[in-house]
Amino acid sequence: MTMQYSNLLKGFIQDLDDCYVLMKRKQKDSNLEVEYVFKNLHDKKLGSIREVIQDIEKLIQEREALRDEIFHDFDKLGLKINNFLTEKEDDLQAEEIIELKRKIVDIEEAKSQEKLNAWRDISALKKELREQLREFREKRDGFNALENMIE
Repeated sequence: MTMQYSNLLKGFIQDLDDCYVLMKRKQKDSNLEVEYVFKNLHDKKLGSIREVIQDIEKLIQEREALRDEIFHDFDKLGLKINNFLTEKEDDLQAEEIIELKRKIVDIEEAKSQEKLNAWRDISALKKELREQLREFREKRDGFNALENMIE
C-alpha cells in the first residue's frame, strides 16, 4: 500500500513539475507576445510621427523653392521693364515712363509681400515641426522606458 502511495506521489510530483514547466513556457511566450505587440505599436506610432516630420520638412523646402521661383520671376519682369525703359525712353511720353516706373515699384512691393508671406508660412511650418519633434522624442523616450520595464 505504501508503495502504491509512493508511486502515486511520484506521479503527482511529476505532474506538478510538468505543469510548472508548461506555465513557465506559457509565461515566456506571453511575455514575447506582449513585447511583440508593444514593439509593433511603438514602431507604428513613431513611424507615423516620423512621416509627419518628413512631410513638414518637405513642405518647408517646397515653400522656400516657391519663394525663390517667385523672386526670380519678379526680378526677370523688373529687368525687362528696365531694359524696355532704357531702350525706348526717347520714344515714350512722360506719363508712360511714370507708369512703367510705378510697375517697377509695384513689383518691388510684391517681392516684399512675398518675402513676408514666405517667412510667415515657413515660420508656421517650423513651429509645427518643432512640436512634432518634441512629440516624437517624448513618445520614443516613453516607449524606451516601458520597454526597459518589461525587460
